[in-house]
Amino acid sequence: ALERAAGLLERGGGRAVFTARLIPGLRVHTTEVAGVSRISRLTFISGLLPATAVYLAAFIGLGAAIGRPILALIGQAEHQVLVAIVLLAVVVAVVLLTRAPVRRGLASLYAAGWSPFRLRLDSISLILILAALGLNFSGHALAIGLKLPLFLDSTGTVLAGIVGGPWVGGSVGLISNLVSSNTIDPIAAPYGIVSFAVGFAAGLTRYLNWHKRPMGWVALWLLCFAIAAMASTPLNFLFNNGATSVGFGDAIDASLTSFHLPTLLAAFLGEAAVDLPDKFITVVAALLIAQGIAQPQRTTSPAEFDLSEAFTFVVRSHGWVRKLGAAALCVLFSWLVVPYLLLSGYLIDLARSRRADHRDLPAWNRPWPRIKDGFKINLVLLLWALPSLVLSIPATIVASARGQSSLISSDPVSDLAAILAAIGSIWILVVLLFEPAIFSEYLDRGLVGALNLWRVGRRLRRNLTLSIVVGALVIVLTVLGLIGLAGVLIGALITLPYAGFVGAYLVGYYAKVTGRQVDAGAFPEPARV
Repeated sequence: ALERAAGLLERGGGRAVFTARLIPGLRVHTTEVAGVSRISRLTFISGLLPATAVYLAAFIGLGAAIGRPILALIGQAEHQVLVAIVLLAVVVAVVLLTRAPVRRGLASLYAAGWSPFRLRLDSISLILILAALGLNFSGHALAIGLKLPLFLDSTGTVLAGIVGGPWVGGSVGLISNLVSSNTIDPIAAPYGIVSFAVGFAAGLTRYLNWHKRPMGWVALWLLCFAIAAMASTPLNFLFNNGATSVGFGDAIDASLTSFHLPTLLAAFLGEAAVDLPDKFITVVAALLIAQGIAQPQRTTSPAEFDLSEAFTFVVRSHGWVRKLGAAALCVLFSWLVVPYLLLSGYLIDLARSRRADHRDLPAWNRPWPRIKDGFKINLVLLLWALPSLVLSIPATIVASARGQSSLISSDPVSDLAAILAAIGSIWILVVLLFEPAIFSEYLDRGLVGALNLWRVGRRLRRNLTLSIVVGALVIVLTVLGLIGLAGVLIGALITLPYAGFVGAYLVGYYAKVTGRQVDAGAFPEPARV
């Protein structure tokens, strides 16, 4: 290994020293290898001095640019930290009180044939996803347009869960919020986690046959209400100053606060006042629609795969702590670009390895090919996102020329610019959902294949439901990783790479499955991820 490293430095000269000194984990070892291999001082200094200048400039620049704002942000975050502590105490109390009922419920679910990481995707799931997305969007648009004291954005989510299962329901909820955030409700995106939880929970009740019993209807209503109210309240504080964005709920919150009720309790009751009737209407409508849906006879077995291995293969890999630590370092120093490209290339290599049926984290070697892979895949994503960037230009110009208020005025130019920007945002969402197909084409045919719209579309058609669900799972994993990263900063750096590993594993599995010449909705046998 030492001879190989020395050879790389000798062949690359000052350029190799410069690059290696910018990569976390290699800086010190570069100096050691250069000394042992007796590289000329002039060659070493020609790479060392520019790298040192870049490092110093980067750190000093970051300190000057964002040092004071970060200190101010820490001061402003004290209130949110207090809310988080209270919330944690409430969560602990709820866990202790519900532990026994949850165990009994899980036992019933397992007895009914549910497996937490097994997905069953058939042709009805595709039709269901599209219809459910339409229900959610139209309902929420109606509530906003008529200023109703409701959300009306979860009917399709609950319906998808009841008919398609937990993962389909959760995916519909997440996608609906992302669509709304780019069109009619700018703050909807963070609440996608709540919608995912509601859809997943509704899907679980399918195994308990709650939709077939009157008391099951009531239980489903109360379950969806409890999830929405308890999960949305802390998000209201984090992203909306504690408000629900619904006049009725905010009025109750303000009224209770004026009576010196604790702020958190007042905010929860304000949210609950909206969620209670909203989830009643949602559940009743979803169950009535579900009863009217004809269940066609299946001519082929549904696509079925188990996610448990994707979520656990990391800790079963040889040397996983060291490999995860290397990825965390890349995240920490991603602002230097090279580590970010290296991590991107490593994830591509992981997906490629899974496609070839290797179920272990790859070794952290061959940095140059991985940096090239990382550069290419990011270039691919940039080119796919280019239409969105172009469509957002008119809105940016109008906003700069006339101010932000012009985007919501009745001026035709402003309205057209806003519509184009919304279309661009939807395009970005579509690209995110179809990332597995794009990445799979890159694994098969490189840069040209990933940019070939016809090939990507053909891969999507092989199993569009699988494409959407895997794409939604990758988005969820990324969001969860970022939440962990933001939650405790450096202490949770492992969350983002871990989520990236799982996402890459899923993409590799997807590439393998959709690469087979089989029916779009059928697999010869159940497959394990």
